[in-house]
Amino acid sequence: MKATISIILASMILFLSTGFKLATHYCGNVAVSTSLTTDGKAKTCGMEDKKGNGCESNIPKVSKKSCCDESVISLQIEDDYQPTEKNSPNININFVQAFVYVLINYGFDNSEEVGFNNYSPPLVQHDILVENQVFLI
Repeated sequence: MKATISIILASMILFLSTGFKLATHYCGNVAVSTSLTTDGKAKTCGMEDKKGNGCESNIPKVSKKSCCDESVISLQIEDDYQPTEKNSPNININFVQAFVYVLINYGFDNSEEVGFNNYSPPLVQHDILVENQVFLI
């Protein structure tokens, strides 16, 4: 179970650390296509290939600038997987004393557990189930 969770988490880190880009292609002021890519290029609408004024405008354009635009948003996690500095541990002296005391007095005790095999259970003086009227159905 732990190995499976470790593999899943490691693959998630590998998948997310490659980095993705959310590329959106705008034609005029309208978003035409949005795609999740690794290179940051969105699908085009084909308007930039047309000659003339493009974008179905009745007013002729003077500039050669296309009306299409692309917006790219980078989605990448930070690479801060550096191990943290190890500080000296805070040792509680009272805990160490109690641990050593218990270990010495009870940790190496090889006595066997006392069993009650030679003793019979006490006799039932009253039938408790009948007195409380509890019956199994």
